[in-house]
Amino acid sequence: MNPPSQTTRLFRPASFLIGLVLGFLALVLAGRFVGHTDWHPNFVRFHPHITSETLYEPTIGELSSIIRANCRPDQILVVVGGNSIFQGVGQPVDRVWTRHLQELLGDRYAVINLAFRGAYATDGAAFAAEAMRKEFPRQIYLANIAPLNGSAPVGSDTYRFMFFDAYYKGLLTDFRARDDALENFLAHPHIYEGIHAKTRLAKVDAALRFRDFWTWWSANLFFTFPTERTPDIRTAFKPRNAFPDIEPDFETIPFEERFSDRFAQAEMEIARNYTAIYYEKDAAGAWKLFSDQEAGFHDNVRNAFPDELKPRTLLVVSRNSPYYTRQLPDDIRARDELAIRHTLAGWREAGHASIDYGLDFADTDYGDRTHLTVSGGRKLAKLVAAEIESMSERLGYLSR
Repeated sequence: MNPPSQTTRLFRPASFLIGLVLGFLALVLAGRFVGHTDWHPNFVRFHPHITSETLYEPTIGELSSIIRANCRPDQILVVVGGNSIFQGVGQPVDRVWTRHLQELLGDRYAVINLAFRGAYATDGAAFAAEAMRKEFPRQIYLANIAPLNGSAPVGSDTYRFMFFDAYYKGLLTDFRARDDALENFLAHPHIYEGIHAKTRLAKVDAALRFRDFWTWWSANLFFTFPTERTPDIRTAFKPRNAFPDIEPDFETIPFEERFSDRFAQAEMEIARNYTAIYYEKDAAGAWKLFSDQEAGFHDNVRNAFPDELKPRTLLVVSRNSPYYTRQLPDDIRARDELAIRHTLAGWREAGHASIDYGLDFADTDYGDRTHLTVSGGRKLAKLVAAEIESMSERLGYLSR
């Protein structure tokens, strides 16, 4: 009988399997541990290098840990969601509008900006706030919306991974409209590409928590592949927390350049048709909502948020820059204002707080057709702060 070779002595199947299982369990435990750890010190907002724009997909555990690290139990939690307008595109990180909102509200509140570019009001920030509803019962969620736009209860295609993350981990409240929307997606896989694979992945992750471990690893150790923003080999594999938030400042760009002729034609076309799909003129020449659009809007508003969360939800309706708006014919401006009034009424009737902004803003308060400069952000913060204080009073937050 030949003696065992060196390779045989080094490789024993039983030892290999035990090591594999122990290694796997260690990764599972690591995922659960880091999922309750804040790995974004001095967090202000999600900039492109820590979002799905660069294939980094934040988890609900990650967002929840940011909330825990930045809000004390004795503070009223204010979670900011919505899209790039509320994220603060065109406002440098040290002067983003949510910092001024925090200053206006004071230490009684903790303002946390979890907005993402292109996100719905019902995307990741909303799910993070909902997941923390018991841990932080005194909370207000706010997001921006366009006139007569509802929001799907399962979020947008781009950020739906955060809905799956929260949903399959059992972090959300029971909500029939949301369950129905998910069932509709699952019933039409030919329309919603990869929907079954995505839900299966989320179910497995609910048990194993590998996405929390992956995002922690990507943020703190190294990323594993290049992206459009980091194509160079010298930056492709850097941990994402190594990249600073370098959002440019609109106010350092001359007004004439921001609103130059090369942008004007396309922006004016968007402004001209901002609310066109919702209205027709009646026999008297007055604007009238299309009946199907009106019904669809009210359905969307009614089903966007669970009933128990509606009283503490603030929806903020955005206007286009006055630079473009005042160039529109009077009847189109009237149509847009009518759309804003219908939008405010719809959200309020469904049980939400809702305000608008931009009517008395100056040209210089906008960096482009939609995004605000620092000065515009400060005006927005003042309006929002007043409404948050009013909501806090109505909700009984100030008497505790």
